[in-house]
Amino acid sequence: MRIFNIIKNPKGYLLKLKELANKLAIRFLQKGKHVECQLCGWNGARFFKQKCPKCNSLPRSRLVPFAKHYFNLSTKHISVLHISPNLNEDIYFKTIVQDMGVYDRLDIRDDAFFINIVEDLTKTSLENESYHLVIAWHVLEHIPEDIKAIEEVYRLLKPNGHFLVSVPIYPIGNETTFEDSEIPYADFEAIHGHYDHCRSCGLDYYERFETVGFTTQELKVASLDEATIAYYGLRTDHVVWCFTKPKDAV
Repeated sequence: MRIFNIIKNPKGYLLKLKELANKLAIRFLQKGKHVECQLCGWNGARFFKQKCPKCNSLPRSRLVPFAKHYFNLSTKHISVLHISPNLNEDIYFKTIVQDMGVYDRLDIRDDAFFINIVEDLTKTSLENESYHLVIAWHVLEHIPEDIKAIEEVYRLLKPNGHFLVSVPIYPIGNETTFEDSEIPYADFEAIHGHYDHCRSCGLDYYERFETVGFTTQELKVASLDEATIAYYGLRTDHVVWCFTKPKDAV
């Protein structure tokens, strides 16, 4: 049957073989210790077009484990809620899931096999103070009622729990968040830089979280030394915030 399929679609199989050969060549010919992908543990001479040749991760996904270590966030024996993870981010956390108490993955859609909670982040049915850590990576710019989502995460976090967040800053270096509910969906890409972004997040975006009650720690990748940025394959225009729910929060 497989031989018949190859005869029937030889070009398709040749393309697949070529892709596989390229991946193997990149993975094994780039051996070295000059860069490291913290998502999959690969070491090599360099990243290939910003991607990891082993797990195909991009800089924004590799920033997840880097930020976790940067803010000294332990994931041992705790409950974690990951909002709309992409597969690369999920792969990383699956490698340490045995050390967690709970690792839930929430999305409003049910079309990803690694999602185990299908709910709207602005109004979940989850219990109060369910999680020690919540992660939202390039997600909130897609949610029109982001304040409601932030308030919901605040409710779901235990006192002294953390909310790890990154959003794209658009345009690069943008200081002030801009949004207008009257902008047609068809114009999102022209105005916000992506067809599904309902706002242009600025470096002031953290203020929305502080209004809800969080305290803030910030990581601007551009502030790191060049050697660190190059070694972990990060991008200088990315920003991460670690928000903390106060210990005495009611």
